[in-house]
Amino acid sequence: MAAQMPLDQVFIVSIWMEAVLYGFLLALTLASVYINLALHRHQSTHSRIMFGVGVVMWAIATVHLSLNCYRLIQGYVIHRDYPGGPSAWFSVLSSWDHVTKDTLYATQEILGDAIAIYRAWILWNQDCRILFPLVVLLIGGTISGYTVCGTFTEEHGTSNIFDHKLKSWISAFYAISFVQSVLTTGLMAYRIWSTERFSAKYRLDNRSLLPYLRILIESAALQLIAELIVLALYASGRNAQYILLEALTPVVGITFNAITIRIALRSSETFMNMKGEPRQHTSGYTTRPMRQTIGGSAMPAQAITINIDQDIETDARSDAEELDRK
Repeated sequence: MAAQMPLDQVFIVSIWMEAVLYGFLLALTLASVYINLALHRHQSTHSRIMFGVGVVMWAIATVHLSLNCYRLIQGYVIHRDYPGGPSAWFSVLSSWDHVTKDTLYATQEILGDAIAIYRAWILWNQDCRILFPLVVLLIGGTISGYTVCGTFTEEHGTSNIFDHKLKSWISAFYAISFVQSVLTTGLMAYRIWSTERFSAKYRLDNRSLLPYLRILIESAALQLIAELIVLALYASGRNAQYILLEALTPVVGITFNAITIRIALRSSETFMNMKGEPRQHTSGYTTRPMRQTIGGSAMPAQAITINIDQDIETDARSDAEELDRK
């Protein structure tokens, strides 16, 4: 087996990666603020909920990064003479800063899972049948995640994150988070695909829901890959799992905001194109475009034009008699 990366090296790499990803999250959050201010009058209640959740996720990621910066100074400057060096100091699980930062990570994951369930529920027309397995997983993830954080406070300085007492709970939390992400993303993707397949036969133009499917899959892929890698690294007992673990807090926020912003921009572009089309005088009428949402971001469905032809027969003899009477 290859030698383990020392914790002091792992922590430097992990905080560097977290800081880079936090920069992306900050940019997305600012973009979300701009879009919400620009489209404030046209926003639904769901959109406002999503915007509020995005701000909360950014706040959690900000405090998490700040705590890691604090730990960086403590480990390499203030406690540089700690017995065993920085590696030994970082391995202490019961310190308030370690417990707090991991509690923030667990909260970010749980919040992301809860909002993904909400998005899937909205997209499935509030069908409660899909909620049961997802809510059960959410409850299991919440219990396992906060149990780990509570157990940290009881650990002694010689404890290790791979100890048997912790490993079962941590593995359960990682696994549940990954399965939850796969299920919610799969349910939303299937719903968009099935709707697109059904509406294709009635569509009179080239508007499609497939771009929304691509947005969902591309944006969720980063979080799914990160959660799978951290689960594999932890199961194999590698310290490198810390690198992905610290990165997951901003990654959850990036995934959430990326989906919300890209769908909002796509929907706004589609709506403006629909408004800019010249009106044509035709027999019959056109139904109003219906809207579906992915957790508040409007997804305009396709308008269906219904033409009504009326055949009117005229009796020539009746017309002639009418003219004679006049």
